[in-house]
Amino acid sequence: MIIRPPQKTKRLSQLAIFKERCQFEAEDILEQYGKELAGYLGEKRLPYFIDVNTALLHDDLYGLRLEVAQHHFQMDGLFIFPTFLLITEVKHMNGKLVVNDANQLIQVKDAIEKVYQHPLQQANLQKAQLHLLLQELGYDPPPIHTLVIFSHDQAQVNFHHSDMLPIHQLPFRLKELNNQYTKEIFGKQERYLLANKLLSKHQERPLSFIPTMSNVRKGALCKKCKFNIMRRTYGTWTCTECGLQNKTAHISALKDFAYLFGPRITNKQFRDFLLIDSKYTASRLLRSMNLKVRGQTYQRQYDLSNFIE
Repeated sequence: MIIRPPQKTKRLSQLAIFKERCQFEAEDILEQYGKELAGYLGEKRLPYFIDVNTALLHDDLYGLRLEVAQHHFQMDGLFIFPTFLLITEVKHMNGKLVVNDANQLIQVKDAIEKVYQHPLQQANLQKAQLHLLLQELGYDPPPIHTLVIFSHDQAQVNFHHSDMLPIHQLPFRLKELNNQYTKEIFGKQERYLLANKLLSKHQERPLSFIPTMSNVRKGALCKKCKFNIMRRTYGTWTCTECGLQNKTAHISALKDFAYLFGPRITNKQFRDFLLIDSKYTASRLLRSMNLKVRGQTYQRQYDLSNFIE
């Protein structure tokens, strides 16, 4: 049973919005977005290969971020089998992949080499942290196995390691692990309780917000033209390029604002971001969304927390 499915992180949503609204080509943002997106795409592929060819019941948690000893750690996948726990570290990488003598993962793509930390070491660190957390929760820690899964179909894995494998080999490795770990530790109820206890400890990585609008494209963006701005006239938003009309374009723009600048906005900030001249129009639009309000008159702030999913 999937207790926590693969899902886009708030960080991925934030980076996607910033990439769309950034006024210049920010290589660091593109790189961060690419990494976050690759992680999500890799996680999305796991459920099928975890379930195929195995009749064993298990409870699954994807993207679980936990805290132990004042440090956070995040597992791409945690799977609670009757006889052991499995941690997966997913790498959605293509190109030629090798491990050098210094135990670093090398990716060769388009004649460019990139160096990464050994992913199995990452997974084993998560194993140690999970072991400690289980002890803190009163569990006698069960066997914990770690696997590195290369989820991209174009990954050319140029080394052999039984616990670092292309995703298509995962079902066969799971069969081997089920034969390796034979002592039942978790019944159905125990698995479910452990999964939900760990889920209750999940902490989403907090977002870092942008302090200024100076490098961000303002306005309600046309969903058809993507990069063109809509102007509000006669009670609706109209694209200056294609003429598309939308009465609620300010809502998606407010979601962008919340992800970029934080979950509170003033009337002045709303007018500045949506390119509206009239504070009365801005006030009417803000009131129409039944947002929670803090403060009075000029100090009034509207709560956008619900826009950050």
